[in-house]
Amino acid sequence: MKSMRQKLMLAAALGVGSVGLFGAAALGAFGSEASSTVVSAVAPAATAVMGEENTGDRLKQLLDGLVSKGVITQQQEDAILAAAKDAAAKHVRHAKIVRDLLGESAKYLGLAHKDLVAKLPGTSLGTIADNTPNKSKAGLVAALSTAANEDITKALAEKKITDDQAKKLRDGLAAEISKLVDRTWPTKPAVEPRGAVSNVKAFLGDMLQTARDYLGGVSMQDLTTALRSGKSLGEIANEKGKGRDGLVAALTVSANTRIDNAVADKKLTADQAATLKTKVATEIATFVDRKHPAKATTSNGTTTKTP
Repeated sequence: MKSMRQKLMLAAALGVGSVGLFGAAALGAFGSEASSTVVSAVAPAATAVMGEENTGDRLKQLLDGLVSKGVITQQQEDAILAAAKDAAAKHVRHAKIVRDLLGESAKYLGLAHKDLVAKLPGTSLGTIADNTPNKSKAGLVAALSTAANEDITKALAEKKITDDQAKKLRDGLAAEISKLVDRTWPTKPAVEPRGAVSNVKAFLGDMLQTARDYLGGVSMQDLTTALRSGKSLGEIANEKGKGRDGLVAALTVSANTRIDNAVADKKLTADQAATLKTKVATEIATFVDRKHPAKATTSNGTTTKTP
């Protein structure tokens, strides 16, 4: 029986990973002494080796050498190779073998890749194909299937994959291509405007000046005095016979005009403009109805807040 030290050296040399990597059969090749100590001592490399071109042969050569030296038996080598091959097969992915199917779709449709990507939100490749002159969803599926199968055949010829792996890839192609072609791509959320465009106050303008104009050109001093007495702009407008609602309307027209101009200049989308108009309406109502604490003038000319 080989010593535990020899088996630890073997495990480290092979890069045997764990029960999950090689399975019970491979670990069983180490015999009853293959305890958790052995498992935890090794590094997960054999699967990567089996997955690379020609390196499966190198692994076998290494194992053959260990068999000839009596470190492991032929049965143990066979078990390790079989488990490593199975684990490597499970790690073959379409992305490594098959070309970019979205790019191939753009080629079939006669579009630049970026133009196809721009068309996708809210629709599917199949729908775009059906709406493209002389193209169809069925034709797109056929083109993608042909391209993918060519890639698999090439990978097989270059010994990047085994016959079993090629079969598994081909068996799953129809479902993968159908899923891609029928997928409805999500619409892009509206990008919030940046800088001054995202600032509601930028569209409100000088509301105090707009209020003065609406109130008939009242002086800033008279307006300030009225505000300091504890009145709101809405109350002042009512007293002057202009009306609080009329003031709100004047301020709203002023702000909405700025928003509409931003839409015309393509600085805002229609949805962004609608959102901003709701926000400015709230800001205007707060501005018009706000009451500042009343201030009284003392004998020495200073002002104090009325409790």
